[in-house]
Amino acid sequence: MSRQHSAIIKGLAILLMLTYHLPRVVGPDGLPVPVQEFIAHAGNPVMYFLLVSGYGLYCAHHGGRLNWRYLARRTAKLYIAFWVVLAVFVMFFGLLFYPGWFSYDFKSVVLNLTGWRWDYCQYTWFLLPYVLMSLCSRWVFSCLEKLGAVIPILVSTVLTMGMTWLIARYYDSYLRSHQPVYLLVLTAQMSMGFTIGAAMARHYLTGHRLTWGKLQGRNLPVVGLLVIAFLLRGMTATAVVPGFPVLVTWLVVHLNVTKISDCIFVPLGNQSMMMWFCHGFIATKMFKPYFELLQWPLLVWLVWVLISYCVALVLMQVTERIYGALKLSQNLLDNQSKSIPS
Repeated sequence: MSRQHSAIIKGLAILLMLTYHLPRVVGPDGLPVPVQEFIAHAGNPVMYFLLVSGYGLYCAHHGGRLNWRYLARRTAKLYIAFWVVLAVFVMFFGLLFYPGWFSYDFKSVVLNLTGWRWDYCQYTWFLLPYVLMSLCSRWVFSCLEKLGAVIPILVSTVLTMGMTWLIARYYDSYLRSHQPVYLLVLTAQMSMGFTIGAAMARHYLTGHRLTWGKLQGRNLPVVGLLVIAFLLRGMTATAVVPGFPVLVTWLVVHLNVTKISDCIFVPLGNQSMMMWFCHGFIATKMFKPYFELLQWPLLVWLVWVLISYCVALVLMQVTERIYGALKLSQNLLDNQSKSIPS
């Protein structure tokens, strides 16, 4: 998996994320029921980010750079980007233009800044569980090296599916009122994608290829298989299909990066984390009255993608300056990607 391919996967994931949340923006009557069902089952956007993260962090581990200092710097950069988004949307626009939308008491501010709660924007729920999963990465990689790939993947798959069932069954009755337990459940739910991504990297770094020669670089059949995969996945009612994001990731690796993907998916992938942080504020808060003026869901989606990308691009410039001031300007993701074989 090259750096470009990982960016394409993240770009695809952020588009899936906005598609997945589209029914909440246009309303329950904005899309036909079959379309809503298709969107709900077309893919798991979180899984793609976990696959890429597990892959990249394992490469850092393989290169001897994955220590606590590395993880602390990576976590600090993630939180700084998150705090920039909160500063702009909650502390500035919220106070100035939308009084009453957000709670500014000390407890609410601290809990939301840490990611312990996501009252300001529910789409940022993944932050703290993702950080906890990353901090557990050295233990996951140790298991992979001692036990091989099969047992950790099987255990993490059972764990992820079990946690998904627990959330569906006990969220209202227990997890909703017991946040520490819920955060641990969410972290465990992330283990499958992260472990599979790490196993893919381990497989590649030990000299095995993840590609099939007859498909490599042949974009037309690869894209055709991607479309078929999404159609088949969108027509199933299975909540968790572990192999589907892996299949899509595997197919993307076969792509010969073209100008189209280099100009669309790669830029989206490079801004995907910041877009994830801010897209909920844009759709459900700041621009919601304007989205309601647009009559076609596809147009709403396109405008949402464009605005989220432009806002993320500007906020990332601010974030990079903060990184520089705090001597965090060395891009960990770039360094990480250098160790990923092309």
